[in-house]
Amino acid sequence: MPPHAEHGGRDPAGGPLSAPTRARLVVVGVGLAGTHLARSLPPALRRPGEVLVVDRSDRYVFAPLIHEVAVGRLHPDSVTLPVGPALRGRCGFLRAEVTGVDLEGRLLLTSRGEISYEHLVLAPGSEPVPPPRRLAPHFLPFHTLEDALRLREALAAAWREHPRNPVPGGLTVAVAGGGTTGVELAAELAALSRYLRRRSGRRTRPGLRVVLLEATGHLMGWLDPYFHRVALEELGRMGVEVRLHSPVEDASEEGVLAGEKWLPARVRVWTAGVRASRLVRELLVPQDSAGRAKVGTHLTLAGHPDVYVLGDAALREDPHAGPLPPTGSVAVQQGPYAARDVGRRLRGSARPPFRFVDRGYAVSLGPENAVASPFGRRMRGAPAQALYRSVLLYYLRGRRQRLLAASDWAMERMGRLGFP
Repeated sequence: MPPHAEHGGRDPAGGPLSAPTRARLVVVGVGLAGTHLARSLPPALRRPGEVLVVDRSDRYVFAPLIHEVAVGRLHPDSVTLPVGPALRGRCGFLRAEVTGVDLEGRLLLTSRGEISYEHLVLAPGSEPVPPPRRLAPHFLPFHTLEDALRLREALAAAWREHPRNPVPGGLTVAVAGGGTTGVELAAELAALSRYLRRRSGRRTRPGLRVVLLEATGHLMGWLDPYFHRVALEELGRMGVEVRLHSPVEDASEEGVLAGEKWLPARVRVWTAGVRASRLVRELLVPQDSAGRAKVGTHLTLAGHPDVYVLGDAALREDPHAGPLPPTGSVAVQQGPYAARDVGRRLRGSARPPFRFVDRGYAVSLGPENAVASPFGRRMRGAPAQALYRSVLLYYLRGRRQRLLAASDWAMERMGRLGFP
């Protein structure tokens, strides 16, 4: 099933620039699930024309570390991986926008034309839950690398301009959303404040005021309550104001109304949740409230056994762990499983169900602190931070990116990108 090549150019995976019309296995998305699937393909699927990966971008951004980009601890290149090295020698790549799926006709609809498939893997990731329309103009979103860079610019401008034009809330950062993203970002902002005050050489100069707003009574509510307790304690020690039961009710360019209290804040960031990508939400299949498609024991859609949904876009009810969360730990296990399962189907072999191994979770609480639960054990402080960094370096995959990230961490005391 060779692709129909267009004239001129080469794709990021090293092959001729092409717009294939069919492939045995088509994979949408080059995130954690998609790249780990490509690395686990059985030999029968590594021949030319067998597997095609489709994504709108020829680079993959390692989203779990963008909060460190926002505060200048990591260079953007350290969290950006080119698609080519991950896919070269394993499968083809098509850079295109995926606009829909014809499940009955077994067609993937893209900006480069229709692609027919025998097996389809949907791993398009997630997108942020936007604030209500009336609030959206007053908040910076925080989900992509571009969002992180915009926040870095806003923070640097606030710090630079405040001495010349001190206004109420001029150095206040309001973070709306107490999930893992909000908690990690708030901790990094507190550490940034200490860095800026130290570099300014003026002990009397105020630092950033960081306020974390959470609508419920718990931070990171989907995790063990241990994470909530440690985060509250450590964020408080770092100077972060945590306001629970404080849903955002209104906002302007001057501040935020949350929990019936007005908070002047020049910088306002929205980190309140994620949902499945539009591609999956528009499928006429059973979904949860976040638009994640419900999948069975083999991670396939009911009624469409040739369509796999992985990562943040999938809802898998584990018999022991319950609904699996949209985390990297889940995605990196589902990708290789789907690759092996397709191989088993082609060979006519027995197909064991997907089994999730709960290796625990780790949440960063600043450059030198974290909270973790590896295999059920509880950790906090510097040992947990060392575990957190080692896990992320493993997931980062690219040798160059691992070296860059490790170098950035080693050099962070010497300065921060984008800040004086």
